[in-house]
Amino acid sequence: MSYYVRPQPKCSRSMTNTSSLIQSIDEFITCVRNDFQSWNTKTSPWFRGEPVSETPLLPKLYRPKPDGTYHDENQLVQFFRMRAPSLGIVPPRDGHTDQWLCLAQHVGLPTRLLDWSEGALVALYFALLEEQPIMWMLHPDELNRLSLSADDEPLKDNEFGFTWVESEGNIANMNFRGAWRNDTEGTNFPVSIHPMNIHPRMSAQKSCFTIHGRMKKSMNDLVPPSILKKYEIDPSMKKTMFEELQMLGVSYSTIFPDLDGLAKDLAQRF
Repeated sequence: MSYYVRPQPKCSRSMTNTSSLIQSIDEFITCVRNDFQSWNTKTSPWFRGEPVSETPLLPKLYRPKPDGTYHDENQLVQFFRMRAPSLGIVPPRDGHTDQWLCLAQHVGLPTRLLDWSEGALVALYFALLEEQPIMWMLHPDELNRLSLSADDEPLKDNEFGFTWVESEGNIANMNFRGAWRNDTEGTNFPVSIHPMNIHPRMSAQKSCFTIHGRMKKSMNDLVPPSILKKYEIDPSMKKTMFEELQMLGVSYSTIFPDLDGLAKDLAQRF
């Protein structure tokens, strides 16, 4: 008696150019599961979807504008804090600089933050919106351990600092202070943080962030591949994978739970 054995998908990684592109949700989940198991940790991995680019995993703030210049970070965040309250939002208090920066990132202001999600399929949805989709998986605990000094207490699994606590050894808050104080403070490596969910979409998207410090390089250049995995998605399979996500309950209205999200979902469905 013979049995059909499903072939194992070849996962496209950051260190490999020969492996095939991921062509289905099933292949993506298999690759993610295998890599996560190799980490031997109980900490949930983080995911990010973005397009193929020459500057992967680089915050908008550090990408040049069309004229070759860069945004002035301090002016961006200070004027955002001054003018946002007039637009009908309930603003964070002035001293809550972490909440202000997370809100600015969430609505599209160029910041030193990168968006991540604890939901693999949520991040995959964002990746599939791009012409050439790329997915990343990050070990957030190990990223933070890179920024600890020899005098700091070691971090336990699933242990993240409070972004709003301003103290000498709090790496979660240190890079936020650098954003508001012209980089007079900050770590060398990016830091993984759980934000205060000050916008409903942040909860729906299972939002988490990394925040860059003094080194303005791509995370792909700063972080060892042992804690950062890359998956390349076949662009020709985007429509099929979108349909699979819809079947699994992931759609625009679940990620953007408001009237705009509902309208887009209905327009696509009917």
